[in-house]
Amino acid sequence: MFKPFGRKCCCVILAAWGMLFSALPAGAENTRQDVTSRMARLERDNAALRMDVAMLKDERVKSAQAVAAAVALSAYPPAPTAPAGNFLKTKLDMDLYGYIKADAVFATSDPAASAAANSSVSATNAPRATWGHQRSFNISGQDTRLGLNMKAPDMDNGGKLSGKFEMDLFANSGATYQPRLRLAYGQVEYKKWAVTAGQTWDFFAPLNPSILNPGALFRGGNLGARHPQVYLTNRWGHAAGGEVTTKVGVIDSDDPLQENSGVPVGGAYVDYVSKILGRSATFGLGGIWGRNSTGYLNSHSTKNNNIYAVTAGVTVQVTDQVAFKAEGFSGAKLDDFMGGSPTGISNTTFLAASKPIRVRGGFMELCFVPFKKIETSAGVGLDDVNDNTTIPNLADRQAIWGLNRTYYANLKYNLSKDMLVGLEYQQFTTHWLDGVTNISNRIQTSLIYKF
Repeated sequence: MFKPFGRKCCCVILAAWGMLFSALPAGAENTRQDVTSRMARLERDNAALRMDVAMLKDERVKSAQAVAAAVALSAYPPAPTAPAGNFLKTKLDMDLYGYIKADAVFATSDPAASAAANSSVSATNAPRATWGHQRSFNISGQDTRLGLNMKAPDMDNGGKLSGKFEMDLFANSGATYQPRLRLAYGQVEYKKWAVTAGQTWDFFAPLNPSILNPGALFRGGNLGARHPQVYLTNRWGHAAGGEVTTKVGVIDSDDPLQENSGVPVGGAYVDYVSKILGRSATFGLGGIWGRNSTGYLNSHSTKNNNIYAVTAGVTVQVTDQVAFKAEGFSGAKLDDFMGGSPTGISNTTFLAASKPIRVRGGFMELCFVPFKKIETSAGVGLDDVNDNTTIPNLADRQAIWGLNRTYYANLKYNLSKDMLVGLEYQQFTTHWLDGVTNISNRIQTSLIYKF
């Protein structure tokens, strides 16, 4: 509407100025030049005016469109704002890790699970003849794990603070899986030393086999599990062509009889890292000592037995594809540390007069990685109770083995960096102290999704 009106006005003005210009006398040259200059300015002002009008209309259209969009969006709730960074981060830097694991096992001789218990694929030995030739097939997700790595800001004096929390589903409660605490510890670390406190792997026997069976070769040659403990690590640096590290601390075996003695289990371990023919090699030597009460309520009125062990381990990188690992032990009253049968002496008539059950054993393993995605391991384990005279009661001799031997071999293939499939064969041969022997053959398949 404004634009036509402006044009008419401009035309009228120009016509009037044209008539005036033609009517001027020829001698009024200066006046004509002045009029021409004013007309030029008028043309420029008119062009600027048209540009301002166009910009005003464009802004009016955009404003109307924005109002319409706001009205349309007002009918819907606003989208939530995504949190910035890792949602697990508070004042600590936390990283979630773990895996989902599905295991299926066929065994030629396994105890049948009761109706009130869930399926379990963890095994440490062949059962007694009562269950001989009892075939079984189980599928389980118990070995699924979930953990958190935690890191706090560095201390003013340069110390680094960290921690770990890890759980699985092995707390068996009726027919359902229940969470079980595996690891929960904190650590303060400096360049030359560190202190670790909480529940973690027993530092005096640190090696574990590369095996799919969640039983982890416990009571079959692999000594040491996870217990509450506090220990000091010292890195002594270069010595005799290698690096020397020591660990010294105390452990709670979680056994009421050990706790009733009033004496913690003390432990120590030293490892020496060097090279053999240009390849990395680690040698370790450790041990523990403690007391175990033979009375449940008053340890002062009964005698205490010693808990002790000596351990030795070695790992060698033979070639780029082949690695060797072995660990051995000898000691007494080691059932709380996965050495010997889990069933101790139950007859109270012989309890006070008994000696701690002595046991020895170990395992050896060879790992081969022919390709980037394939790994295979094979090994043997042995758990040997070598003092039968300390178990006079028949019921105890039927519940405790004299020898438990196992062989295993497995193949693991990484479908991707996050997914692994595995196949494993394992055989247990268990000789019980009352003379009964049984053999169990196991075939296990595993699917592991790592995160």
